Amino acid sequence: MNRSDRSIKLAQIVYALCLGGSEVLAWRLARSLNTTGHYACSLYGIARGGPLAERLMADGIPSYAYHRRGGIDVRLIGRLAWHLHRNGVQVVHTHHLGQLLCGGLAAKLAGAKLVHTEHESHSLMKPRTQRLFRILSRFADHITTVSDPVTRFLRDQIGIPSRKLQTIPNGVLVEVFRDAQGLTRERWCWSKEDVVIGCVARLEAEKGHAILLTAFHRLQRRYPRARLLIVGDGSLGPALRAQAAALGIDGAVQFLGARDDIPALLATCDVFVLPSLKEGVPLSILEAMSAGKAVVASAVGSIPHIVSHGETGLLVPPGDAQALEHALASLVEEDPARTHLGRRGQAFVSEHYHFHRTVRAYRQVYEQGLPTGGYTIDDAVARSSALR
Repeated sequence: MNRSDRSIKLAQIVYALCLGGSEVLAWRLARSLNTTGHYACSLYGIARGGPLAERLMADGIPSYAYHRRGGIDVRLIGRLAWHLHRNGVQVVHTHHLGQLLCGGLAAKLAGAKLVHTEHESHSLMKPRTQRLFRILSRFADHITTVSDPVTRFLRDQIGIPSRKLQTIPNGVLVEVFRDAQGLTRERWCWSKEDVVIGCVARLEAEKGHAILLTAFHRLQRRYPRARLLIVGDGSLGPALRAQAAALGIDGAVQFLGARDDIPALLATCDVFVLPSLKEGVPLSILEAMSAGKAVVASAVGSIPHIVSHGETGLLVPPGDAQALEHALASLVEEDPARTHLGRRGQAFVSEHYHFHRTVRAYRQVYEQGLPTGGYTIDDAVARSSALR
């Protein structure tokens, strides 16, 4: 990957090279920015590697995986600082507090500008955590969040000055999901008459898959043609498969693991569900809405700012399997309702959460105070629609 000496060298530091929400955002940002020819982007996973590494390699984006030890890993901070300096990194962008702790300090040691993004506030509730964030925030040149509620939390609860804060909502390339073609259902021995419910999320406790399987078990007794696709990997994979088998629904549930054909999988579904117990602004909901799918989601985090109940989707209390079953049932039995919510959601995301807006906003933050070399911010957004 050839880059001129005038390229802005940007390093994003994430937890791991996995397919989580913040990691996927970092990957898409890097891929879009590199198309301009004015950026040379890289990703650093401080805890471990993962399947994202292969995708980064295919896109010509350098990546580095580390193995962080508990607490303040001074050795890791030193290694990061050395690599950032050796690679000539000018801007470091950290995602979540843990990465601000290691990557932020390394960025300052390497003499780089530091941008930090906080994706949610539920992990920042403890006073000790808030004190740590307040201290580390002094190293950051800019702090962005993915939603206004998180911005207000950092300002009002932690005391971050408003001048440092900016909300940059996550975005998606709507046309990629809108125009995708679905997969054939016969591969799972399902028919066109079946109603397929999709869930894309890491298989971790906070995503609420156990609640989903309980709700789906009840739903299946009423609607035997209901089917469930679960996309993602994580530590709870074996336990969730065992739960599906114990409930006797394993024939109607497919666990697909981590996939790189999410647009096609969403196009295959009739309904999308995200039963999270904790959440920020989930990309998976934005992607499903872009695909024109009716969404059922927990009313947690910033989800209610995306999904308006009865208008662009349906909201249920977190952890409530009965409410989740009822919401899903209303869409399984009513195709017009699915169509109405899907169209309204797609229009909403197209207007407010297109990835072009996200790229433009981050570029303005990155380039503030840096020499531009005579190019414009419009370069990135003009080309990013080609990344399909």
